[in-house]
Amino acid sequence: MLTTSSTTRNENWMEALGIKRARIPVLIIGNNPIEMTSIYNILVGIRSKNYLADVCFDIKDSFDKIGKEKPAVILIDDNLMMDDVQKMVNILHKNSKTKEIKIIVLKSSNWNYNVVDNVDDYILKDSVNANLLDKVIEKSLQPLNHYLA
Repeated sequence: MLTTSSTTRNENWMEALGIKRARIPVLIIGNNPIEMTSIYNILVGIRSKNYLADVCFDIKDSFDKIGKEKPAVILIDDNLMMDDVQKMVNILHKNSKTKEIKIIVLKSSNWNYNVVDNVDDYILKDSVNANLLDKVIEKSLQPLNHYLA
C-alpha cells in the first residue's frame, strides 16, 4: 500500500525540488514595537526570498546583534535619536567587518529633512509593502556597476 506525505510549507517543497533561496539576514532597529513588528511581518512574509529578520529596539543592543548575526541589511527607524543613528552608521562604515552592511533608513515623513550620511537608501514607512521593501533591499545588495562614458 502506498502512503503519501504532505508538507505544509513551501520551503519544504522548494528544498525537495532543489530550489535554493539565498538567506538574507536583516536587522530592524527602531523604538516603536508596533511599527517594527509590522516591518518584520512583511519581511518574513515574502516567499520569493528567505529573509532572516530580527528586531532590536535600542542602538546599543543592536551592536551585540550585529556582531553575532552579521546582517546583510539594517533597516533603521528615523525616530531614534539622529545623533545616535549617525554615530552608529559611522562606526559600522569604519569597521572592516561591518562596512559592507547595507543601511536603509525608514523615514516617518518627507517633511522631516533629517539626512543620515553614508546610508544606502531611504524608504517611507507609510509606503512600505512587501514588493517595495523587497525591491529596495535587493537594489541595495546589488554590486555597483560603474560605466565609463
